[in-house]
Amino acid sequence: MRILLALAVVVGALTACSTTSPSAAPASSAPASPIPTFADVSRGDSKSVVKLISFDPQARSAVAEPTIFMQGPDFCEAFQLPASDPRCERDWSTEDSNTRVTVPIAADAELFTIHGGDPECFSGDSLVVGTCELTPAKFATLSQESGEMLVQLTVVDGTARKIAEVYTP
Repeated sequence: MRILLALAVVVGALTACSTTSPSAAPASSAPASPIPTFADVSRGDSKSVVKLISFDPQARSAVAEPTIFMQGPDFCEAFQLPASDPRCERDWSTEDSNTRVTVPIAADAELFTIHGGDPECFSGDSLVVGTCELTPAKFATLSQESGEMLVQLTVVDGTARKIAEVYTP
């Protein structure tokens, strides 16, 4: 009991002698915006940009790496990078998850391409994705020839329902 009392006296004395006091954040400071996170494409429902590592229509599966894909200035703001960072000047930037996920592909999944940059195959959204449909065999060939291409992956109940090639100028 004496030890606890002595410890309390020492802690109290140290606190009283402290020259720094906790300060509240200035009233005008805005709360920090949340840093973007990678989508979990292995379950549930999601629509996100991923790197398509492989696509196998016979096995009805794909291997994907979740990424964060944003316009340059938005990317720098979200990750609190200085405006001098070269990624802020780019049309788009990515952050890779370094995680590969096998995703089952629905038998009736929709597969879209930009046909090498053909404007007739572009969506009108801020994220330009392909709108020209391909067969699973042709999409597999495109995926193989492109290497690791960026696609917008739409997953419903953990199964890929739509894969659309992303246009990256």
